[in-house]
Amino acid sequence: MTAARRHWLFGIALAGAIAVRVLALLAFRPIMWFGGDSASYLATALRLIPDPSRVGGYGFMLFALRPLHSLTVVAAVQHAMGIAIGVLLYVLVLRYGLPPWVAVLAATPVLFDAYELQLESDAVPDIPFGLLVFIALYLMLRSPGERRPADAVAAAFLLGVSALLWPVGLALLAVLLVALVIRRTSWLTVAAALLAGIIPVAAYAAWFDLHEHQFSLTQSDGVYLWSRTMSFADCALIRPPADEQGLCPPGGSRQAASLYIWDGNSPLPRMPGGRFSARTNALALNFALRAIAAQPGGYVTAVGHDFGLSFYWDRPVHPDPGTVDRYQFADAATAWVPASMRTPGGGTVAGDQAAYAGGHPAATRVVQPFASWLVTYQRYACLRGTLLGVILLGGLVAMIVRRRGSAAALPWAFAVTIVLVPPLVADFDLRYLVPAMPAACLAAALAFSPRPDPAARPEAAGRSGPSGQRRWTTSPAATATSDPGDVRTTSLPSESMPTAPPDSS
Repeated sequence: MTAARRHWLFGIALAGAIAVRVLALLAFRPIMWFGGDSASYLATALRLIPDPSRVGGYGFMLFALRPLHSLTVVAAVQHAMGIAIGVLLYVLVLRYGLPPWVAVLAATPVLFDAYELQLESDAVPDIPFGLLVFIALYLMLRSPGERRPADAVAAAFLLGVSALLWPVGLALLAVLLVALVIRRTSWLTVAAALLAGIIPVAAYAAWFDLHEHQFSLTQSDGVYLWSRTMSFADCALIRPPADEQGLCPPGGSRQAASLYIWDGNSPLPRMPGGRFSARTNALALNFALRAIAAQPGGYVTAVGHDFGLSFYWDRPVHPDPGTVDRYQFADAATAWVPASMRTPGGGTVAGDQAAYAGGHPAATRVVQPFASWLVTYQRYACLRGTLLGVILLGGLVAMIVRRRGSAAALPWAFAVTIVLVPPLVADFDLRYLVPAMPAACLAAALAFSPRPDPAARPEAAGRSGPSGQRRWTTSPAATATSDPGDVRTTSLPSESMPTAPPDSS
C-alpha cells in the first residue's frame, strides 16, 4: 500500500493535534506563566545566573531563543515538541510490527491530552524534558534486533541534559545504565554511556560552582527531601542535634509535604542564610536522613500515599488548590506571583518579561472565543490518572504473560521512575504525570507486539534488511494486505533490550 493509504488515520490525528495547538496559541498570548518557576527560568535566560532553588537548564533554552524576542515562539516551539513526541511514538510502535491503528491509539494521549497541551503553553521545562527523554527511548528502541553502542551513548547524553531541566533525568540515566548491564552490553559501551551522561551534569555543576561556590546542581535537594519528611517526622523519635532542632515540623495538623518549604510558619526562612543557603540545605539533608532512618515506616507510608495520588480518577487537590489551578486553562491569566516580585540577578517579574519580549508587556492575555473553547476541551480531553494506572498495569501484565519484556521494559521503567521519584524525594504534583504518559503508552503498545515467526531464521532474516538489520516477518494473514516487498518488523530477538512559591521541585 502507499504511504498515504497506510498512514491515513495518523494523518487525521496529526491534523487534529496541530489544530488544537494552533487554537492554544491563539487563545493564550504570548505564553502562560507558572509563577515563581517561570520567573526563575526567565531570569537565568536574561542574566545567565543560576537559581539555587532549582536547576536552570530550561533557562538555557530560553536564552537560545531570546534573539527572536518572542515568547509566542517559545510556546510554538514547545507545541512542536509535543507533536514530535507523538510522531516518534507512532513510528516506534509501527517498527515493532503493530498495525497503524494501534500506533495511533498509543499516540492519542500525547497528541490530544489537555494537560499536555497546557504545559506546552506554559513557560516550564516539562515538555522539553519529555522530548529529550523520549528521543533517548527512540534511540534505544529504533532498531529491533540490533544493538548500536552509539545509540546507547547518545541516549545517555540526552538523559544527562534532561537532568538539567528536571533532576529526575539522573534517575532515568541510572535506569538506562542498569538496562545496559542487564542486556549484557559491553563494559566499554556502559562506561562510555556513563561518561556521556555525566558530562552535561558536570558542566552545569561547574557553572553553578562559579556563581554559588558549590559543585552541585542546586542548593535545594536537602530542603526538598526535608519537606518530604515533614508529613511524618516526630522529633521525639528522631532526636536531632541542636543545630537541626529548628527544622522540626511546626505544631498543628500536617499538610502536603512541599508546602512546608513555602508556608509562613516554615522554619526555613529563620535558618542562617534563608531557605536555600548551602548551610540550610546541608542541615535539612541531615535531618531528612535521620528522620527516614528513625521512621522508615512513616517514610514508606508517605511515599505510598503520594504515589497513589497519581492514579485517582479525579485530579487530586494536592499540594493545594492554588497549585492545581495553575494547570487549568480557566486560570491562564492569573498572576501567580506579583509583577513587582524580585527575581534572581536583581530584576522583577514584569521587567524580565518585557525585557525578553523586546520591551513589550508579556503578561498572559486571554483571547475569546478560543480560550473558552479550550476550557471546555480540558473538561473532557484528558488521560485520567486511573487510566494511566491501567496502562502501566496492563503493560506489565502483558510483558509477564506474553514474555515480551525486552522491548517494553525500558519505557515501562522510565514511566514508573518519572511517577515515583517525586514522591520519594519531595512531593506529588500533577504536572509530573505528563512526561510519564508517552513512555507508559509506548510500553503498553510494545508489550503486545507480535511474536517472531518461529520458522524464521535470524541469519536469514538478517539478509532481508539494509545494513544487516535483522527483521522478522509476520504471518501470512498479517501480511496479506501488504504491498510486495513491504516487510514489517514484529519484535526484538530474545537477547535484546533495548523552585519561589509552591512550584515544582
